[in-house]
Amino acid sequence: MREYRVITIYSKELDRNVRVFISLPRSYDKTIKKYPVLYMHDGHNLFDDKQATFGKSWGILETYEANPGLPEVVIVGIETIAPNRNFDLAPFEFKFEDEDVFYGGNTDIYFDFIINTLKPYVDSTYRTFKSPKNTAIMGSSLGGVASTYAALKYTKYFSMFGCVSNAYFVIQKDMIKLAKEANLKAVKKLYMDVGTKETSTSIDNDMYVQSNQEMYDILKTKLQPDQIQFVIAEGAIHSEQDWEKRFPKIIQFLFNH
Repeated sequence: MREYRVITIYSKELDRNVRVFISLPRSYDKTIKKYPVLYMHDGHNLFDDKQATFGKSWGILETYEANPGLPEVVIVGIETIAPNRNFDLAPFEFKFEDEDVFYGGNTDIYFDFIINTLKPYVDSTYRTFKSPKNTAIMGSSLGGVASTYAALKYTKYFSMFGCVSNAYFVIQKDMIKLAKEANLKAVKKLYMDVGTKETSTSIDNDMYVQSNQEMYDILKTKLQPDQIQFVIAEGAIHSEQDWEKRFPKIIQFLFNH
């Protein structure tokens, strides 16, 4: 069984300690080779049900056990929990209809932490390929939004992007504007998906699907067909259980070249 380790690293950018969850490939201790790296948001939800916010993780360790042919990568999960999550993962300010509080706008600082503090630590501690062509970033919901933002703005550091159950609608206009202006020439692979049952109401489900479709319609004009994949997952809900089911195909698309 693959294992994971937890470290706490101080971020001067965010001015707080951040827990980071790291899983090494099964072959890591048996070889001297280097590995690509996948950074993932909501790191506490990736490997261990006991750590997960809602008691169910992505089951990534079990997925690799069940699928030994999956691409071997170093997975670095970054803990993003309340009250910081809605600020760190939403690049532009927003508020929910039933609240007066504004969230978002902290994503560039969050990426400063990943790029200037976390990535140098990972690359100096483990045998990794350091170049952007071997570095991916991925997340779900607002984590998918942040990963899309990275594709639009941070291709100097990442070239593969996994954007799952994306909650674009909370900042749709700003994201669409940025997408239209962005140069995606350095993007190798971009995966995005949305479930048809993300929420409990059909109106909100339509909003999820339509906002993702709008984003895809822009991004596909800037990439070759083999560089971008968009999946509308029929019946899929907004949960780690369903993201776990899609994880193997996402990893294969991003890292099998």
